[in-house]
Amino acid sequence: MEELRKNNEKEFFYQVFKSKSRQHMSKFYKITNCSRKYYEKYLFSNCCDKKVLEYGCGTGSYAFNLAKHGATVLGIDISEIGIKMAKVKSKKTNLKNVSFLVMDAESLQIEDNFFDIICGSGILHHLNLNKSLNEIVRVLKPNGKAIFIEPLGLNPFINFYRYLTPAMRTKNEHPLKTKDLKLIKNYFSHVNYKFFHLSSLLAVPFCNYRKFSSMLILLDKFDQKLFRYIPFIKLMSWQVVITLKEPIKSF
Repeated sequence: MEELRKNNEKEFFYQVFKSKSRQHMSKFYKITNCSRKYYEKYLFSNCCDKKVLEYGCGTGSYAFNLAKHGATVLGIDISEIGIKMAKVKSKKTNLKNVSFLVMDAESLQIEDNFFDIICGSGILHHLNLNKSLNEIVRVLKPNGKAIFIEPLGLNPFINFYRYLTPAMRTKNEHPLKTKDLKLIKNYFSHVNYKFFHLSSLLAVPFCNYRKFSSMLILLDKFDQKLFRYIPFIKLMSWQVVITLKEPIKSF
């Protein structure tokens, strides 16, 4: 069953990377500017002279920018074609401090306490969360940090859209729910969740309009005020940025 799940993931992303078949999703990601900036600010302000693992890097994702900011970066992914494409990009950049390997994120071929920072964008919800968190904690240094951007699975309207568009995602992916957010706290003493994109989803149909950027800024600000005054509603967000410190070592 586990092997079948992983093979399904490999095949799905083989088709994605080969054909760029998710380009039609780009209109949704146009609203993610504020969550990406939050993620990038954290990463780039902490990564200089650090060993960084990009967990589920796809074709490179943030690995190259991290290397440009002074990190020594290893990008890993289960997709052979994704890593092949990342290596081709790497040769063109002439960066010496970034490398890529095909590797199972749930069974890392990396020594204990090796990385200062582990990061990933949209990766944890594809994995067995217990297995992946065990590996993250194992290879992260005791004073290391981790940060992930992940989709949430608690908004019924977003979930209905997912139900209507099954071809856009793998069979086994599982946007994070409350039990998953609680589970993460078993692996790190310091856990912070920053929620994004609720009312800002209303901007998606207007992504090609001239006033889109102004509209999005207003909706992002409204979201943060909404989350401050009605805390429970943040769980209806589309995405969460998870920052983690003080891994709980059990080995």
